[in-house]
Amino acid sequence: MQTPLEKSLLAEVEAFLERTEVAPSRLGLDALNDGAVVSQLRAGTRSLSLKNADRLLAYMRDYRAPSEKG
Repeated sequence: MQTPLEKSLLAEVEAFLERTEVAPSRLGLDALNDGAVVSQLRAGTRSLSLKNADRLLAYMRDYRAPSEKG
């Protein structure tokens, strides 16, 4: 069972993935060096430490699509 914080984090991840069309495994690899993290969060088999949740949120906040990098 997911905590409210985990549900909120997953909702932000899902919104990011939909908005950017980044693959879930790419997000995990780029943000946390773990290509399975999103699928594990979705399945409820993984919880993130506050440090890793912060890293994931910071990556999504600072993300620039390849065409935006200039």
